[in-house]
Amino acid sequence: MYFPGLDIILAILYLILLWEEGKHSAHVLRDHKKQGLVAALWQLPGFFLGASVLLGLDRLTDFAYYFIFILQLWQTPILPLISLIPAWTIIDKPIYYYCLFLMVPVLAVLYYLPARKKS
Repeated sequence: MYFPGLDIILAILYLILLWEEGKHSAHVLRDHKKQGLVAALWQLPGFFLGASVLLGLDRLTDFAYYFIFILQLWQTPILPLISLIPAWTIIDKPIYYYCLFLMVPVLAVLYYLPARKKS
């Protein structure tokens, strides 16, 4: 059964939980550099996939065609928020490609900010 709007609420709840996890990690790790490293390593596949799509490396081989699909899977919890944007294209790429790539550092920063705020 589908409840309209519930996916948006759950995506926002994911962002809130991510912030809370960042606060908990800041308390446990007690070092913002370690937490920054964790955030970077956590989103490293997203950085790689997003950069490969935006730089056109997704057209090099047949397998590389799946990079955008894998990036969408990587960003599954926030796809409902990205689905709210219009279906425009910029420089021959749909705008949601750019949003998928931008959400990678946004998620990393959302996890890392509580450590910075604490120190």
